[in-house]
Amino acid sequence: MTKPYLSPVSFRYLAHRGLAVAADGSQLDENTAEAFARALEIGATHIETDVQASSDGVAMICHDPDLSRIAGVTKRVSELTAAELLNLHLEHGGRLITLEQALVQFGSARFNIDIKGEAAIEPTVAAILKTGAIDRVLVSSFSEKRRMAAINQLPGVCTSASANKLLQVWLAWRLGLSGWLAKLLKSLDALQLPTHRGVIRFDSEKFIREVSRHGTELHFWTINDPMLAQVLRARGAQGIVSDRIDDIIVALAE
Repeated sequence: MTKPYLSPVSFRYLAHRGLAVAADGSQLDENTAEAFARALEIGATHIETDVQASSDGVAMICHDPDLSRIAGVTKRVSELTAAELLNLHLEHGGRLITLEQALVQFGSARFNIDIKGEAAIEPTVAAILKTGAIDRVLVSSFSEKRRMAAINQLPGVCTSASANKLLQVWLAWRLGLSGWLAKLLKSLDALQLPTHRGVIRFDSEKFIREVSRHGTELHFWTINDPMLAQVLRARGAQGIVSDRIDDIIVALAE
């Protein structure tokens, strides 16, 4: 049975850290309430975001471990309290928000959450449970250890493959090990993946179709080229993660 996060069955438009740069060139700060709101307003079906932990153990929405790029501050997220982080002025005038705030403010939105460090595992789980958001989040991490530590505390939550698990899936498919492939995909709701990693291609139609046959969706990142998005959907992909989800929505509606 399809989990609520992936229901109804339709193409997924995942706004990568919200929509920071719009078609008119106006800029917002990534991973902020304003960027999330703009993405949802133009038709994004899901928000892709990242979580770091503050020094006092609060799940903060932020991609980078340090604040230099987004706020011009030579500090790490883990060095400041949540209160200090919430008071920072970002490059384009925005403010950071906590995961709990995002889940409350956007109470019907679906969030794709990437846990960025071990310290963020427990705060992320706590925010999801406190807001009753299990059915509208997907939780993953590039680290299999972090991914498993989180989803084991969130029964029924959607999850996608870690970097290591993705390579196992591809290898099982490439070697024709159907039993191993089925076992790997049974516990994965989605593969969220680049088109390739080195010489390994994840975007072949054969691979996409075989994974999909097992009921696991494929969402490709970070696709900002509308023509490439069209190709991937034609090959059977179920979702696109993009910085320019507005352009992708227009292109795939044609």
